[in-house]
Amino acid sequence: MDLKKVNVLGNELENWLKMRVHPVAVKMLENENEIPKEAVIPTRDWKHKYAFCQTIARSQRHGDTIAMFKEDHWCFEPVVGLGLVEFPNSFANGSHRYPDSVRNLEAASRWGKNMPRFPFGKYQGVVTAPVNSCHFMPDILLMHINGLMATMLMIIKNWIDGKDLNCQLSGHAACVYAVVPSILSKECHFSFPCMGDRRLAFAQDDEIIFSMPINQLPDFIEGIHFLQGKKWGLPILTELKEEYSLKPKYKEEGQKLGLNLTPSPPRPEKLQEGF
Repeated sequence: MDLKKVNVLGNELENWLKMRVHPVAVKMLENENEIPKEAVIPTRDWKHKYAFCQTIARSQRHGDTIAMFKEDHWCFEPVVGLGLVEFPNSFANGSHRYPDSVRNLEAASRWGKNMPRFPFGKYQGVVTAPVNSCHFMPDILLMHINGLMATMLMIIKNWIDGKDLNCQLSGHAACVYAVVPSILSKECHFSFPCMGDRRLAFAQDDEIIFSMPINQLPDFIEGIHFLQGKKWGLPILTELKEEYSLKPKYKEEGQKLGLNLTPSPPRPEKLQEGF
């Protein structure tokens, strides 16, 4: 898959889901030679630091390409999670979280040790851009999506390989949980916006985050086309109706299990109001 195809397929995915913001292409950088020439580096070009969730938001909403290295980060959790520093004692002993947001040091230490992270020194930085216009080959694409979008993406995921997702979820460090597990496992991943993502980077109340390895994008687009043809796609036609019309396969399987799927006779007119 070449870069042009990534742009085209990413745009198709965005349009099909009718997303409010762009899906974001994310690439981990092993050295500064991998920086796209059009990328903004916050401390160099804007003369200030940024939180990683804010750079994702700028790529989503403004279309910016932004590369960040250790010195560009304002929030330290992604510095740890992306492996830009050695794992700190404050995470290992729990003092990072306790007493502000965890009951005791033991629980705080457990969270800190379990936070996903890359090994120290593997990467030097990270770059983000809208997937429909990025000039680099991403590792993953990352999307803030609502519940309907999540359902549709999971239906496609099940169509591709029949596998559900087993995700490590947290209320903290959304940028870390959205990037690191998907790259490490080479699998799709869900994560939750954290307080910082909501307060500082505009994550909405109805959103969760979906991360997809970029090499799976063609399969997802193929799934969109297949499921649209089978009337499993968007928009979803809603009806609140008893004994609704069943898809042929659903009716066949239900009858095999002994269900009586013959519609009931019409009710008397006086009983037809309501349900």
